[in-house]
Amino acid sequence: MTTAVAKKPLRQVDDVKQLLHNDQAREQLAAVAAKHMNPQRLMRVTANAIRTTPMLQECEPLSFLGALMQCASLGLEPNTVLGHAYLIPFKNRRKNVTEVQVVVGYKGLIDLARRSGHITSISANIHYSDDDLWDYEEGTDARLRHRPGAQDGEKLHAYAIAKFTDGGHAYVVLPWSQVMKVRDGSQGYQTAKRYGKTDGSPWTTHEDAMAKKTAIRALAKYLPLSVEFSDAVQADHDGGAHIDYGAYALNPDAGPTVDEDHDGETIEGTAGEPESEEDTGAKEDAKPAAKKDAAPAKPKPREKVDYNPEAEKPEQKDDARAQNEKEEVAAPAVDPKHHRAREQIENDLADGAPASGIRTFYADQLDAMKSEAPELHAEVEKALAEAEAEG
Repeated sequence: MTTAVAKKPLRQVDDVKQLLHNDQAREQLAAVAAKHMNPQRLMRVTANAIRTTPMLQECEPLSFLGALMQCASLGLEPNTVLGHAYLIPFKNRRKNVTEVQVVVGYKGLIDLARRSGHITSISANIHYSDDDLWDYEEGTDARLRHRPGAQDGEKLHAYAIAKFTDGGHAYVVLPWSQVMKVRDGSQGYQTAKRYGKTDGSPWTTHEDAMAKKTAIRALAKYLPLSVEFSDAVQADHDGGAHIDYGAYALNPDAGPTVDEDHDGETIEGTAGEPESEEDTGAKEDAKPAAKKDAAPAKPKPREKVDYNPEAEKPEQKDDARAQNEKEEVAAPAVDPKHHRAREQIENDLADGAPASGIRTFYADQLDAMKSEAPELHAEVEKALAEAEAEG
């Protein structure tokens, strides 16, 4: 990555690839990131998000940065198998640009709710007509017990339940008809319906996850919540908000603001909320169990050709410099295995692995990289040396 890209003013960054290596973009992220967020890990997660959702590369860079800042401020990593939050490309037809919006997953809401310090566990589940047990009653003898069965029948209720540190608890049960009313009234579903793309809506592809999220939102009215939870609900695109993240990227102090001047749709094939086998949080008295109506989603395999951030377009500052950079772009491609090895090493460093252990574990790969990709090897060595110095 050229120094010119790193030093570019934020408004002049050409695309998302350059954004990942721009100094001002990194500073904006660091300024808003939650205390527990590791900036290096966040950039790694972001690069993975671009690989798994290639359309993110086509998005307006400031919008992408602002959405990433939103995730950083909430302390939620986007587009991971944790299912906390998602960066979703959104075609704004009025502005004729592809923007990024943030969709907070139901597990992200659970994580944020737990941060209040008043909640020991929280979970959500779906009641099916063929479940082994459903015992629910309101009133003076209020109770909720649920033992899932095959879960192949009709969906009857969505519910969420939370336990407090003082031993108390709260729960909410929504009839399925009410869940469907929430779906039909959501801006995201209405937009998908308007353009005839409900098949790609998360309400179609991951209906149970969206229903759980609806139940958690309803339960939130009775919970002592963190500020981050409230911010997440306000910013959640699936909940109806369309945030002007480009403006937020340039002026973080003003906070995210709703953009009323938009008309468009989520780009087909990019929306969705992967589900996993278990809800976050300890088991409740209701004993919510794993979903059985669909196989747990698996993370997409990485593409065979890894994204190479060094392959930038040459800056047209002067003829000599442009010529040098053209030669760099035209140079023979480095074997993808070396890029993968470098990424694995960077991942291990970001996760706190000692440099000495990394040198031993990746000795063969480093030797091959040194002879076949010396420039890449030099970058890895620099990163290892810096880690050793910090350690």
